[in-house]
Amino acid sequence: MRFTVPLLLSIPLASSNLLYGRADESCAVATSEGSCQQARQCAALETTFPGRLHYKAADTNFTIWDQKQQQTVYVCRVLPTSAAEVSQILQVLVQNWCRFAVKCGGHSRFPDDSVSVGGVTIDLGLISSTVVSEDRTSALVGGGALTRQIFAALDPYGLAHIGGRQGQVGIGGFALGGGTSVLSAKHGWALDSILEYEVVLPNATIITVSETQHPNLYWALRGGGNNFGIVTAFNVTVFPQSPVWVGSRTFTDEHAEQVLEEAEKIFTLEDAEDTNIVLEYRYSFSTAQNFGTITTTQRYIEPVSRPSVYNALNAIPAVANLTGTISSLANSTGNTPVLGQSRAIFASLTHYPSVSLGKQAIELLKEEMQLLGNSTGISSTLITYSIPTTAIKRMKSRGGNALGIDVEGHLIINLLSVTWPSNAEDRAAHALVSRFMTNFKAAAEKLDVLHPFVYINYANKGDDVFTGYGETNKQRLIAIQKSVDPFGIFTSSGLWRGFFKLGLN
Repeated sequence: MRFTVPLLLSIPLASSNLLYGRADESCAVATSEGSCQQARQCAALETTFPGRLHYKAADTNFTIWDQKQQQTVYVCRVLPTSAAEVSQILQVLVQNWCRFAVKCGGHSRFPDDSVSVGGVTIDLGLISSTVVSEDRTSALVGGGALTRQIFAALDPYGLAHIGGRQGQVGIGGFALGGGTSVLSAKHGWALDSILEYEVVLPNATIITVSETQHPNLYWALRGGGNNFGIVTAFNVTVFPQSPVWVGSRTFTDEHAEQVLEEAEKIFTLEDAEDTNIVLEYRYSFSTAQNFGTITTTQRYIEPVSRPSVYNALNAIPAVANLTGTISSLANSTGNTPVLGQSRAIFASLTHYPSVSLGKQAIELLKEEMQLLGNSTGISSTLITYSIPTTAIKRMKSRGGNALGIDVEGHLIINLLSVTWPSNAEDRAAHALVSRFMTNFKAAAEKLDVLHPFVYINYANKGDDVFTGYGETNKQRLIAIQKSVDPFGIFTSSGLWRGFFKLGLN
């Protein structure tokens, strides 16, 4: 099916020579790497943004989550404070065909995702305010805001939004990619709670996007990632939220079958009976101790200590007693982690409920870690939870989203997180992830429980994320991308090449 999206083509250019003609003709011979006199463009931006532009060599206070991005060599980093300033910066970079990347929270894992390779890093960290509406049903959140900042701003009002599990995660990548949350069983995923986006388009025009204003782009931003422009603000729904219970208990892998069976029962209760239930579990194997554990995080989205729904799970013999506390979401996400000290890969697989597959995944990861032996610095964790029924139903709201998830009941989403301390083990870490995911997918296919959806925020570099949305949705996304970005500025061969691009990555 071929899509045509004429609506957005009528948006005027912010500058008469932007895209159609470059102000500096010497840039017409820029290399394919988009390296047109980057230092000169940084000098021009420094004049416009004094005190808010930092050259890499002197940018010693800048830290970011993944060491691979921390070590990425950019020319300069600039910190705008508004959509208008983002537009100014983008005009300079596009007119001179200079490479860039945009940092929101910076929780991605590869160079060019949010730190530019040899170009300009646009850091949205100063666009991070959260302003609650007068009727307290929505909040305008800056595109560079972190989860912990948003929850902290909403907490005095007794409110929350569908935010991330980790405080350092930025709303930009989180919401544009999907936004799975501890609140999803009750309120859905974050992308379906966005009322409006403020977007700086590739041509530097600033527009507001909603269900009624540019509805095609509104649909695409709900799962389409960083392919359409720079989102500088999100108008999100908010709701009353009390403190929550968070408990933890760890089991040995000899009890894996029992733990997984009880977890599946709880996921079903989460769908049908009590949307306050939020369970996830993590499997890890210590090569030094030759010992595998399953750690459960048992949440209840009300201030109820030791909720009875987890009693059967906690009756299974465990490594230690149940621990837990009642705390606000602001407190539970408020810690500031040490950044840039380790390297990471994520990979993800989604499947229909299957205890058998869960057991096989644990055995597969255990085998991979045993192959490494105890001399490695590589550690791995397989994190598993459900995509609840409520979240799947709400994906049809406001015209639907781009993810293509349409099933009865819940799905199971898995995140493989592999970390290591230095580039000396890059090859071994990547090989482990590749082998495990190949075998995990094969096991899911053999059991006929594989679902094609790959969560973009958990995906590994090179994953064909958008094919997992379904061919119809993928082609619609490509058509919308071409309509707002006819010169390919946000494509894999354009100026911001990082993260997951429509077409080839």
